[in-house]
Amino acid sequence: MDDYPGSSLGIQLLVILILTSINAFFAAVEMAVVSINKNTVREKAEDGNTRAIKLKKLLEEPTRFLSTIQVGITLAGYLSSATAATTIAKRLGGWFMARGIFYGPMVAVVAITIALSYFTLVFGELVPKRIALLKAEKIALGTAGIVTFISTLFKPFVAILSGSTKAVLTMTGNHSDDIEARISEEEIKSYIKVGQEQGLINSAGEEMLISIFTLDDKSAYEIMTPRTNVFMIDYDDFTIDMIEEMVESGFSRIPIYKDSYDNILGTIYLKDLFVNLSNNNYKKVDLDQVMKEPYFVPESKKIDTLLKELQQTKNYMAILIDEYGGFAGIVTVEDIVEEIVGEIEDEYDEETLAIQRIDETHYIIDGSVDIDDVNEELELEMESENHETMSGLLIELLGFIPDEEDDEKYSVVCDDNKVKLTVIKVKDRRVEQLELTIMDEQELEENQN
Repeated sequence: MDDYPGSSLGIQLLVILILTSINAFFAAVEMAVVSINKNTVREKAEDGNTRAIKLKKLLEEPTRFLSTIQVGITLAGYLSSATAATTIAKRLGGWFMARGIFYGPMVAVVAITIALSYFTLVFGELVPKRIALLKAEKIALGTAGIVTFISTLFKPFVAILSGSTKAVLTMTGNHSDDIEARISEEEIKSYIKVGQEQGLINSAGEEMLISIFTLDDKSAYEIMTPRTNVFMIDYDDFTIDMIEEMVESGFSRIPIYKDSYDNILGTIYLKDLFVNLSNNNYKKVDLDQVMKEPYFVPESKKIDTLLKELQQTKNYMAILIDEYGGFAGIVTVEDIVEEIVGEIEDEYDEETLAIQRIDETHYIIDGSVDIDDVNEELELEMESENHETMSGLLIELLGFIPDEEDDEKYSVVCDDNKVKLTVIKVKDRRVEQLELTIMDEQELEENQN
């Protein structure tokens, strides 16, 4: 007999169609549940929606939910393949052999595999998932009860899969709680990006929202004003005549030290200082009365934690202490806020360029600028084992700290004699400003000779 009975083939194709439909169901449910807005589900559940309550429980146990889906998809796929391999491929191979095709069975297996793969991918995966993306809420809520029932039915298998998954994650150091947290953060960031692309959030708003996620990654050290740039008053040297200088500094809160910068007694708020001055008939200021207790924190503290602490303790400024117990710098609430909204300029902020270009080979550079920033900006390769700033590098190369009153323009070369650094201004035992010269070929030859 040349052909096999149509009724038998029809039943086999019907079985494959049913199994593909089951695969499509689970694929659609998986995509819908993953894509649905979790806040919408929570709100509906709180309103008493039965289907939302069931869906919320599924979302609270993602490993169990995914295991249930995987069991359904795997069983449907295996049964579909088995049906095709044991019946249709076998008969089709015999049909090929009867027509003189020697490798008929092999050709039949390849043909059925390709056809079944195409059919399953299109109708069992791609189409249902695309529909699920368009109707995520409707499908997720509508199938929550069925999935819950299947999850209960497959409970032994699901329990084994869930347990095995958690065990492997634990052994590899990937705890499921951490994974969920990371997914949530990335999910929020993707929503923000989509909102910006659709015009719901402007670009400035997107930058601010994304910046919030970086607060727990940055330490106070990264945003502090270093001690060399902090305006401070010596407790023993303070006189009423210094008030004008304090006002001109542009800072509303000023640290007070005694004997050395590492011995900070407290901070004063200029407003309190003027009130005290007024109470003393503008003749004197009692620093002990206006000085507030300093708020010390380690320079390694994350700025999100620091912001909370400053709010709770009602402090505006934190004094940062390095690993040796010395004064490292200060961080204010404004510094932290600027990490979110960007630089906040006031009438006292001077707009200065840290790297000023004079011509193609000459630059005036602030001593507090990081060496890496200059390297990146000017495509250089300057290095220092002990210092991060240009001031530190120049002092390291000189081997001494130039005196403020010294008019000598000390110079050194670095970066394989390609760069010359010249001291311009020294203040408080640091190079405040320097000149960087990129040597031309003639100067390089002169240096080498």
